[in-house]
Amino acid sequence: MSKFRLVAPFMIVMLVLAACASDDGGGTGGSGDGGNTDLPEGDGSIIVTSLWGGAEEEAFVAVLDAFTEKTGIEAEYEANRTDYATVLRTRITGGNPPDVAIIPGIGTLRSLARDGSLIPMSELGIAQGDIEGNYAPGILDVGVVDDELYGIMVKLNSKATVWYSPERFGELGVEPAEDWDGLLQLTEDIKDAGSTPWSLGAADSWTLTDFFEVAYLKMHGPEAYDTLFSPDGDWTDPTVQATIDKMTELYTDENVDGGIDGALATAFVDGIAKVFGTSPSAEIYYEGGFVGGIATGQDVNPDLAGQEGEAIAWFDFPTIDGNGEGLVTYGGDVMAALVADTDVAAFMEYLTTAEAGQVWAEGGTIISPIVDVDTSVYPTVLIQNEAEQVTSAEAVRFDGSDLLPGTDLGAVLQSALRGEDMGPILEEFQTQTSAAWESE
Repeated sequence: MSKFRLVAPFMIVMLVLAACASDDGGGTGGSGDGGNTDLPEGDGSIIVTSLWGGAEEEAFVAVLDAFTEKTGIEAEYEANRTDYATVLRTRITGGNPPDVAIIPGIGTLRSLARDGSLIPMSELGIAQGDIEGNYAPGILDVGVVDDELYGIMVKLNSKATVWYSPERFGELGVEPAEDWDGLLQLTEDIKDAGSTPWSLGAADSWTLTDFFEVAYLKMHGPEAYDTLFSPDGDWTDPTVQATIDKMTELYTDENVDGGIDGALATAFVDGIAKVFGTSPSAEIYYEGGFVGGIATGQDVNPDLAGQEGEAIAWFDFPTIDGNGEGLVTYGGDVMAALVADTDVAAFMEYLTTAEAGQVWAEGGTIISPIVDVDTSVYPTVLIQNEAEQVTSAEAVRFDGSDLLPGTDLGAVLQSALRGEDMGPILEEFQTQTSAAWESE
C-alpha cells in the first residue's frame, strides 16, 4: 500500500472562478524566498521545462515573459515533446536538472518527491496554508506527497468535451448527441451522409486513457472511479471490460478515419487536424478543452481563430445508459522545483498568483485553478463554456491514469483497439499495477 496521501483526486473539485483579479495579482501568495533566508541567491535566470508545444507553449511563454518583466529574472523555456519523463529523469540523475519542470503525472510526482529530486515548497518559503485561499478546495492537495506540498497545480482542462464543426454538422444535417445511443446514431448518420465520423490520435495512447476515464466515470460513478485509480483498484473487475467495450463499439475500422491501424499511427495533433485542418477528413474528435487552442493555432489551422462557435465547437461527453449527468473528468499540470534558490522561489510564488493565472488564461488554452481569475479574460466562447462546464459539474474527478504508479494504461487500451484478448492483458496489468502501488 502506498504511504503517500492522495486527497484531491478523490474529492469533488468545484472550481469557482471568482469575479475579478485584484490589481496586485490577487490572493494571499506565499512569502517567496523571504520565508527562508537560507536559500542561495539565484543568478538572475531560471530554466523551465515541459512537454507543451504549439498554442500551449505560446500561452506559457507569455507567463514566463510576464514574470521576467515583473521581477527582472530571465526565464528560459525548454520544450521536450518526446519521451519527456525519461529525459527529465536523465537530467536529474546526470546532475543537470532544470530549475522548474512540469511533472508528467502524479505517480511521477510521488516517485521524484520520494527520491529527493523535488524541492518541498516549504523549503522555498511557500507554506501551503498561506496560498490555499488562492485555490478552490482540494486543488493544492494534488501536489501533496506524505503531507508535504511539492507541486503547484497550474492549469486545468475539462476532459469531457467532444469536438466538431457546427457549420459542417449543419451541412450534413446532423446535431450533437446527448446520450450514448445518440452518439452511435450520430456516427451512423454522418456515414450515411457520405463523411467519415471520427478522427482518433491513438499513437499518443494517453488520448485513449482520457476516453476510458470519462466513460468509466459516466458508466460507474465517482465511487467506483475513485477505487479503480487507487491502490485498491481491480483491473479485472467487469466494469473495466464493460467500459472498454463501449470504446471499441464506437472506435471501429468503419467509424474512424484511416481505420484502427491508421488511428494507431496518428498522433494527437494530427488527429485534431483531420477534423479542423484545411483539408478535413473526419467530423468528430474527442479530447479535452485544450483542443480549441491547438486547432486554432499555427500547428493546425489559424484561420479558425475568430470562428469559435461556428467552425469549431464542442458538446458534452454524453451520458451512458442513463448515467453520468453532470460528471466531468479533468486534467491538470503540476509544476515543481528541482533547484532551491531565490530565483526559483520567486517563480514558484508567482505561479500561485491571479496575475500569473490571468496571463495564462488569456492564451485561451487552459482554465486557471486560481479562483481570482476573472472568467472575462478567457478569449473565446469555447473556453468560457468549458469553465462553466467544470464549475457547474455535479462531480469532477482528476485524470485517473495520471494517478497510477507508472503502469501504462494507454498500451492496454491500444491492445483493446487492435482486438486482442483483454482477459490475460487486464490480469497482467492488475499484477503490474498492484506491484507498483506496493513498491511505493
